[in-house]
Amino acid sequence: MIEGIIGVEIPLYPQMTEDEIALRVEQEEAAQLAMTCFCNGSITLEEYMDILEMCEVDMDSYCLNLEQNLNATGLIVV
Repeated sequence: MIEGIIGVEIPLYPQMTEDEIALRVEQEEAAQLAMTCFCNGSITLEEYMDILEMCEVDMDSYCLNLEQNLNATGLIVV
């Protein structure tokens, strides 16, 4: 359940080159590994966020979406 709330998807676009797609796939893998490590308690939330930032995730949008997901599931009330 938590994976659906805190996870990210790195988008692919038709106009991307093969190199750009390969980079995005690597970023997606890194983000998924970081999420698994966070959920297992191996890394902190701050470390997870740092990894997402290194994977070029738009952190402003991510945090807003995260807040909405947590609110929708009743885990926090804003």
